[in-house]
Amino acid sequence: MENGKIKIIVEPIGKRIFLNEPTGGLKAIIDAGLGIKSVCAGKGTCGKCRIVILNKEKKPASKQEQEILSPDEIDNGVRLACQQIFDRDLIIYIPSSSLSEEQKLQVTGEEKIIEVDPVCKKYFVKLKEANLGDLESDFNRIKSFLKKKYNLKVNSIDYRSLIEMPSIIRNNSLEITVTVRNDEIILIEGKDRTKNNFGLAIDLGTTKIAFLLVDLVTGKTIDSKGVMNPQVSYGEDIMSRLNFAMQSQDNANKIQKVVVIKINEAVSELCRKNNLTHKEITEMTIVGNTAMHHLLLGLAVNQLGLSPFVSLTNDSLQIKAREIRIKIAPGGYIFLPPPIAGFVGSDHLAVILATEIYKKKGNYLGIDIGTNTEIVLKSKKVITSVSTASGPAFEGAHIKYGMRAAPGAVERVLIDSKTCIPSVQTINDIKPVGICGSGILDAVAELLKAGIINRSGKFKADSDCVCRDSKGEFSYILAPSGDGNRRRENSNILEDGKHSTPRCGEKDISINQKDIVEIQLAKGAIRAGIEVLLEHADISFKDIDKIIIAGAFGSYIDPKNVIDIGMFPSIPLRKIRQVGNAAGVGAKMILISKKQRINAERIAKKIRYLELAEYPGFNNHFINGMQFPAPDEII
Repeated sequence: MENGKIKIIVEPIGKRIFLNEPTGGLKAIIDAGLGIKSVCAGKGTCGKCRIVILNKEKKPASKQEQEILSPDEIDNGVRLACQQIFDRDLIIYIPSSSLSEEQKLQVTGEEKIIEVDPVCKKYFVKLKEANLGDLESDFNRIKSFLKKKYNLKVNSIDYRSLIEMPSIIRNNSLEITVTVRNDEIILIEGKDRTKNNFGLAIDLGTTKIAFLLVDLVTGKTIDSKGVMNPQVSYGEDIMSRLNFAMQSQDNANKIQKVVVIKINEAVSELCRKNNLTHKEITEMTIVGNTAMHHLLLGLAVNQLGLSPFVSLTNDSLQIKAREIRIKIAPGGYIFLPPPIAGFVGSDHLAVILATEIYKKKGNYLGIDIGTNTEIVLKSKKVITSVSTASGPAFEGAHIKYGMRAAPGAVERVLIDSKTCIPSVQTINDIKPVGICGSGILDAVAELLKAGIINRSGKFKADSDCVCRDSKGEFSYILAPSGDGNRRRENSNILEDGKHSTPRCGEKDISINQKDIVEIQLAKGAIRAGIEVLLEHADISFKDIDKIIIAGAFGSYIDPKNVIDIGMFPSIPLRKIRQVGNAAGVGAKMILISKKQRINAERIAKKIRYLELAEYPGFNNHFINGMQFPAPDEII
């Protein structure tokens, strides 16, 4: 409990609910502004308000819950929100099926026009009927036809395809379509299905998973989808998840299983929406940081979670999707580009590929901002990368009223420096229920520009713009709990001339001192990473020709505010370009082009990785990076 209050952490959006007294679970969630389904209005009969209690100690299920939920669900912590009393600190997970609103997720990015030449291709085959004078096997007949008609050499066939082959051939009058991957037949279908060839490019992020459904014949993206990574329930940052998986094999299996289930759910939804079958998805590429890569594949992570943080492999992998229970074509493969190092993964490689930083002339910085921020510098012919533990503050975590980018989250902030009155914009333009990363960054920049905080990030005690929270700490109200944007009361002047700072309302959405420190830590880590790369290359920031910002968070931030808080050194805004989900774009390029797949592997071998913890002077750069610019330095 926090000062006697009951704290409820709601995953996967990272929302924190503070209760003064025990409260019904459904009421607490609804009062916090979260859209949870409840068809029966809390009577416990519809079963729509399912939540998962993530604490180790769970109360027994109520009689009503035992009637609605399966024994397996109850054993795994599933409960009905309307049947729960929140009377202690809890971490709960609200599955997407229980939420009435989807989170705002960045899925797409700037795509390049490239030659379409996928590793999986379909060929129409018309076989001759066997007879006593020609006893060649079915498989050899197919191989001979492919060689003669398409000059294509095939050496092997997937076991599942081999099993299905005789019935498909004979049920379709000897007219079939075979999908060939390199020199292996991975799928056999009846009739001419050559135009129905699809693939999935997936960016497996720490917080979000982005899916691109791609037509492998035309190379066009025909649909996309973004979902939360359910592994967030086992830790908001990478190290927390690695530590969880390292505790036992059972834990490692759990954290792998939840993400596989989520991927399969998304694949099924994309197939239903686009009138496809799973069999028509013949190839999948997945990019992600090294930890996400290892956890997905069920690889050992002990060596990854402890210094010196060694990856199990730095090679690309291609495995049958069925090996990890992902449902696409039975013989279909998942291709995973090579991770670079312990904390720089194939998602970073995909960003470098998609933005073409690797072949730029001049000095280019590429920054993919997230829970872990990867930064690459291309200078002369050298590509150097670092990973900074910027933490989950930009996702709303560790911020008192923080949440991820869901409806009702404050995403834009302006402060009138004369009146101290804020103007806020929320996602979906509804009543504020919290503040997400872009809103937090905006708020800190505005507080700095308005002179409400100083260079060290401290609130000015004599400011009329601040109030004190329940702990007596200074805070600034972004969204008052009352109707409209009421102006906060001016502080009273006591007889001795001192200010009596007013109290913040219990339900006011505000920014406090600890929140500002969290942003300082995050932006200090990113700034330090930039400074180390520049120092290592022996160039200054003035020598940078372009900064490319990638990633979901990078799509929504205001570049001017990024400079104003000193996360980036001062640079003309024209030198900054935001490109969206470049990792997803890179994954798609690898999916549809053999040439780009080979290109990515070549780039991976050229990248030099710097371990910041071992770099002399990193701590000094980090400490300096936490400071805000002086007022006269803000552009």
